Amino acid sequence: MPSRVSPDREGLDAQRQEVAHALAGYLQKKKRKPTSEIQIYADRIRSGEHDDFMRQISFALQDQSHLIMADLGGEPAEAQSPEIPTLLLMHDANVQHKTASSRRGQQRARQDSNIVLAALDQMAVSQKEESFVTIPEPYPPCTAPLESLEVIKLSQLTTETHHRGEALFIERIGPLIVTSILTLGAVKDVDGDAEAIEIYHADPHLADMLPASTLFFLKEPFLTRGASGKSVIRVDHPADIVGIDNLPKSLSSIASDQSATLTALEWKEIGNGYFTKQEYFKAGQAYQSALKAGAEDKLLLDVSRNLARVELALGRYEKARTNALAAISNDESDPNLKALDVKAYFRAASASYQLRHWAQCEADLRKLLALSPNNDDGVRLLGRVQARLSEQKRGVYDFPQLLKRLSRQQPRVDIADFTKRTLIGSSKGRGRGLFAAEDITLGELILVEKAFVATFEWESTTSSTKVYDVRPKKFDGFPAALWQGTVQKLQHTPPQTVAEISCLTGRYSGLGSKTLKVDGSQVVDAFQIHDIIAANAFAIPSPAKTKRTEAFGVMKTILPAGADPTKAMDIPDNCAFFSHASLVNHSCLPNATRMFIGDAMVLRATKNIAKGEEILHAYVLPSFGVTERQMRTETVWGFRCDCKLCEAESEESEEVRGRRAAAEGEAGRLANDIVTHLADAAQRSNIIRQAERLYARLKGTFDLALYEGLPRAGMTPIQAALAQVYCLRGEQSRCRTMIVDAFDCLGWTLSLHKAGGEAGDLLSPKAGHQTRVCEEMVGLLATACRVLRESKKDRKLAEQMRELARTIYIALNSVENGIEKMDAELDASKKTASLPLR
Repeated sequence: MPSRVSPDREGLDAQRQEVAHALAGYLQKKKRKPTSEIQIYADRIRSGEHDDFMRQISFALQDQSHLIMADLGGEPAEAQSPEIPTLLLMHDANVQHKTASSRRGQQRARQDSNIVLAALDQMAVSQKEESFVTIPEPYPPCTAPLESLEVIKLSQLTTETHHRGEALFIERIGPLIVTSILTLGAVKDVDGDAEAIEIYHADPHLADMLPASTLFFLKEPFLTRGASGKSVIRVDHPADIVGIDNLPKSLSSIASDQSATLTALEWKEIGNGYFTKQEYFKAGQAYQSALKAGAEDKLLLDVSRNLARVELALGRYEKARTNALAAISNDESDPNLKALDVKAYFRAASASYQLRHWAQCEADLRKLLALSPNNDDGVRLLGRVQARLSEQKRGVYDFPQLLKRLSRQQPRVDIADFTKRTLIGSSKGRGRGLFAAEDITLGELILVEKAFVATFEWESTTSSTKVYDVRPKKFDGFPAALWQGTVQKLQHTPPQTVAEISCLTGRYSGLGSKTLKVDGSQVVDAFQIHDIIAANAFAIPSPAKTKRTEAFGVMKTILPAGADPTKAMDIPDNCAFFSHASLVNHSCLPNATRMFIGDAMVLRATKNIAKGEEILHAYVLPSFGVTERQMRTETVWGFRCDCKLCEAESEESEEVRGRRAAAEGEAGRLANDIVTHLADAAQRSNIIRQAERLYARLKGTFDLALYEGLPRAGMTPIQAALAQVYCLRGEQSRCRTMIVDAFDCLGWTLSLHKAGGEAGDLLSPKAGHQTRVCEEMVGLLATACRVLRESKKDRKLAEQMRELARTIYIALNSVENGIEKMDAELDASKKTASLPLR
């Protein structure tokens, strides 16, 4: 293995030779790469023009050696650098990006179809070995109608050029090979000239849309180098492909009709045959042909109704509703037509339900039930939509039941959004944000939102695709499956939804909030959606993890997509994208906390929020140190947090922060030991003394002047443990003092002297202080409840502490699941002195 790279210039040539030789041996023996490919990488390293690449390879080879030795020794070890095949792909992408300008405008060479198809097979093998996608410099989709473009041939293409104002008329040849978010294929033109094509975010039914030998148009083509290093036509925006079915009349003469002329009735029967075989896309094409063939009267109604059913099956709900409404005869005098109108209304209502247009769905069902009052399907769907309308209006959900129904087979929930308590507004220094539309009390719901798109790792192989962005030159754990799913869904989404999502912030503005439908397709800028997702997507837990009920338990599993730059290769297993909740801005001192139930986000208040106040939650776990918090916010979201807590921690020396981190870690372990060993009289006194000394040591790491008005959350675990100890030992005064001090450290004033009118009156933010809510607060309040129950005069106060504990628990977890455990322990403590569990 090569030695670590030395900065000594005299030794660089020797080290380049050494690394090149070691890499060649690795690629030959481990990866069985062809000699010609190995020689390219070796020559680049030896040239001295790619020393960064040489250093990365050197470290990776060292890492490989370390892992092998650890494995032989039976020791656990983790890779500290990306795998070598990934480094090679990154390097190739960087080289191609850097040299693109020098290749721009070069004439492409004519290619034979057989040669292109043979190369296509090699490209597919390479993609399957290492699922890898490169994000180039963003370019916009074509927004011009096809009839305004000049039709050109493949021979007129030049490399690294976006052919604005032009379009190819080409024929698909050979197979389509789907690998992750990329579909590989080949095309030829009327001269027999052929080229490979890479289509990103292709419609799942692309093979049916463009079967082999089908002619189609490609608007404003882009000829570049693909992942294999060979020339390809790259298509990033799905709307740039236009099938001949969508041709304007002015271009209809260019593409000859590829099917025999059939009557509308014959097309309908063909569609019915495809539908029976569950070939829905082909069925839809046949029904569309029936409409173009002049279907009229009852046949027109039948075809429109059938087409609505097909569009429902394909998930194209707006089109489904349009066709369903077109199928309604409004003729109640004919029993048969009346029965068919019931079907049409049900399909319109089903489409409205999937579009989440609840009022519209209810209106469709009212019309259906007016025609058929006892229609079982209509009555059932009406019950569901009325539940959604209630959720939307009142924000009342059966969270325990939703959690119970979650599984790997059904990880998504059927709920309405509740967003009426929030308003979108301008946030100083942050762009847009969400603000409270009314006063919101600690623990109350702020919003509930179902994801626009959510992807789960077991549903798609795309989840493992590595996405490399040439702009920051890094992998960022980007969720490729979520990107593809969002782009595909937006193709068939109402324009107002597209505009709402396009307004979200991303590095590349693309089309902005402008919505365009050109040549029958919704125009979506895939790069704009990429950057929006990169800045706004969330990693979400699997259903099994969601059922964890400890306070903050779920939060610990949640980091926004790609949030850990120290593990930049990691791709979140499950990801979701929310259009409304994405507007909530970050704070290290938040007033809200989030939790996920399947593909839904639940946001609750962790303090009283006044009307007009901005809603903030922590993008990064508050328990991280300032260095890691700032690194994550800067790496993932492009901003460096400069809140008062970050300012205070940044002013401290590394030595102080290090002592505190060590003490916090020790305190966490000791807190667990206290609970474990209290029953052991031999260890009890010693471990309590250790805890008290550690508490004093931890307290001494905070400069009270520097932390004036700021929470000191690192002290809470040991304070909670000591409070439990004092409770068990009957030291009520010390217990109460410790509980009050613990809340004081978190910025709260807790009254343990006299019962209030309501439980919430006993807990309030300290004047001029920022607050923090954490899981230990639940245990502290439960301990307070136990202590107060010892005195008859304080029993009302004790129950109010119990009520507060429930409020904090729900604020942290968003649901009541698991709270019964605390209730049972507190009920048991009326009879025993058992220690409450942490």
